Amino acid sequence: MNILYFHKYKCSKDRVIEIVCKEIGKDLDYVKSHKGANRQILMEMLYGYAGLKGREIGELMELDYSTVSVGRKRLRGKMLSSASLQNLVERIKAKLSIIKI
Repeated sequence: MNILYFHKYKCSKDRVIEIVCKEIGKDLDYVKSHKGANRQILMEMLYGYAGLKGREIGELMELDYSTVSVGRKRLRGKMLSSASLQNLVERIKAKLSIIKI
């Protein structure tokens, strides 16, 4: 079982935003306005941990829902070739997890 889905819907939207922004060292306005991995990470965590749907994430991020879908897919591809990106995502997931092992 993927740990992302084991813990999904356990965090509020605001908590997810707070943790992701703190870990990447940027504020929400910066993340929303810059394309790339940081924005994709936030979209993925909002989907997986806050339970938001693509349309809801799109409204929050001021994007079309299809941009959210494509961004999340691209993040998964980037993570296959970037150990530093994998580590960042794992750190964020650990902080978002309710159950600490």
